[in-house]
Amino acid sequence: MPLRGQVMQAPAGALGFDTDNPLNAVQARQKINQGYRFCVRYVPHTAGADPNFDDITAAEAQGIVDAGLGLMIVQHPPARGWAPNARMGLDFGSYAAAHAGAAGIPAGVTIFLDLEGVEGGTPPEDVIGFCNSWFEQLRAVDYVPGIYIGASPVLSADQLYWDLRVQHYWRGGSSVSAGVPADIPHRGYQLIQRISNPGTPAEFDSDVTQTDNFGQNVTWLCNPGAAAGV
Repeated sequence: MPLRGQVMQAPAGALGFDTDNPLNAVQARQKINQGYRFCVRYVPHTAGADPNFDDITAAEAQGIVDAGLGLMIVQHPPARGWAPNARMGLDFGSYAAAHAGAAGIPAGVTIFLDLEGVEGGTPPEDVIGFCNSWFEQLRAVDYVPGIYIGASPVLSADQLYWDLRVQHYWRGGSSVSAGVPADIPHRGYQLIQRISNPGTPAEFDSDVTQTDNFGQNVTWLCNPGAAAGV
C-alpha cells in the first residue's frame, strides 16, 4: 500500500541529508529542529546484498514523512571495483523498483542510481548500458529516475549528459580528482552533497537542493502540513 503523503517537486535551497541508518520519528523531528527538510534513504541492489546496512521499510518511511521530512530513495552500489553492464542494470533497476514499492514509496518520487566505485578500465559503453537499463526499470513503474555521481564513475561529464537517459543529477561529495564532474554540461545538478568528517564514525552527508539550468528539480514524498511541505 502506498504511503500517506504527497509527491511534490522539491524547492531550491532545501537542506537535507542521506544516511545508511534507519531513522525513527523522534530522530526525524530532531533533524527538522536542526533545519533539515528532507532525507534520502537506501534500498539494496540485490537480496541480502549487505547485511551491515538496514534498508528502508514502510514503517520507517511513513514515520519519516509523518514527522515532516521529505523523503527520497537511493540504491546501494556494490563494493568498490564492480563492473556494470546492461544486464546488471535490468536486475538492479527491477530490484530497486520492487524494494521501493514494498516500502510503500509512491509513483513520482525520485529514486537514485548510485554510480561510484566502478572498476577502472570498464568500457564506458557498458556503464552507459547499465545506467540506461536501470532507468528504464524505474520508469516502467512510474518512479522518477535520478543518478548520484560519486568517486570513480568512469563516465565523463559529457557522457553523463549526452549518453544517459536521465534528467535528475546528484553531485556526490567526492572531489573532481576522484572523477566527480564539477558540473553537468548544459543542465547542471539538482542535488549537491557535502561529506563531513569522511572515513570516521562522525561522518555525515548533508545535501542541498537546487533548480537545474532547465528549471527542473528532484521530487520527494512529504506531508504538506508539516515542515517539509511548506
